Amino acid sequence: MNITIAPLTVDSNNGAKLLPLRNEEKLLTPVYWGIYLNDECVSCTSSKELAEKTKQWIEKWLSSKPQNT
Repeated sequence: MNITIAPLTVDSNNGAKLLPLRNEEKLLTPVYWGIYLNDECVSCTSSKELAEKTKQWIEKWLSSKPQNT
């Protein structure tokens, strides 16, 4: 499983939907941090530090689960 974090921004034109932040976008809109599991956003936080802690927690939790064979 691939677990990553990436910045998100709020798209107020699209019902306040969280969208990946593109490099060329200005940081004038609120920025959040998404935690992705196999390219699917499973959580988001208000800071990169919290996202990194959440990512570590997910990795630890997944490693403690028995593997399906």
